[in-house]
Amino acid sequence: MTVDADAVPRNSPVLGFESTVPRRYVHRQSVSEVFLTDCTSVGVAHRFLLGAQWPRLHGFYRTETGRYDAMLIAETLRQTAIYLGHTQYRVPLGHPFVMQTLRVDAAVDALAIGAGAAEVVLDASLDDPVYRGGLLSQFDLTVVFAIDGQRVGTGEGVANVLTPDAYQRLRWNGAGPRRIGDPVCPPPISPVVVGQSRPVDVVLGPQYAENRWRLRVDDRHPVLFDHPSDHVPGMLLLEAFRQSARAACGCPDADIALIEATYHRFVELDEPANVVARIDAHDPWIVRTTVEQWGEVLASGVVRLAPDRSRC
Repeated sequence: MTVDADAVPRNSPVLGFESTVPRRYVHRQSVSEVFLTDCTSVGVAHRFLLGAQWPRLHGFYRTETGRYDAMLIAETLRQTAIYLGHTQYRVPLGHPFVMQTLRVDAAVDALAIGAGAAEVVLDASLDDPVYRGGLLSQFDLTVVFAIDGQRVGTGEGVANVLTPDAYQRLRWNGAGPRRIGDPVCPPPISPVVVGQSRPVDVVLGPQYAENRWRLRVDDRHPVLFDHPSDHVPGMLLLEAFRQSARAACGCPDADIALIEATYHRFVELDEPANVVARIDAHDPWIVRTTVEQWGEVLASGVVRLAPDRSRC
């Protein structure tokens, strides 16, 4: 869906940026990882304005180019889906949200970091809501992100909302929970290859073939595992797509112009998984990525880099 930013009523209430929304409404444990600050309706069905604040130097989502990391758009989109579900559509707390697809288009040059933390205005539209048993169970979400009135990106996604019992059936294919072993966490590749400064922030393990790596799952990571999970989090897989694209293209500091993911099945924490990157035959900055486990593609994506050629 395309959102016309000019259609937002000019007398919309002013959004607040003084504090974050309650962390429980975005499924975060650490308050510092909550980006949303406010929400109001605009008098149009299923359309909302939200406020968010991005720090100039996040502990994980950061770049070396003086711009905000487009992955902040992805995480804020994820939080928006959950927040709207709980606060505007009466989804009970404790009901899991599972992203089916996610896409971010970033206006890279507009993401320059200014003198203070960015106050971001989100124009969100929720489309095609599906209800089961009177509860919201699926919806499409489109969000336009703007800073100081300038569009900096768009995000789109499809989210499923499950009751706790339905989640258990989906998660374990009706077989019931099993004991989960230790996450598979091989040694990281060099951080400089993927634009990171610390080994702990690398999600790619040893390279075993050209543009193929072992997935590295460290459940001690304070951002990717903000809270316990029984599967590899979607944001970790998205980061694997980004890091594999940078490594495959040999441009570790490249910003993201586009990143999208489709999550086909849950990726298990305690089973080996591989990350595969394939550079597009017609555009060297487009990379098609997959995460594979047991020989099956469990998540697939596309990354388009916006490299500063002087840094590659």
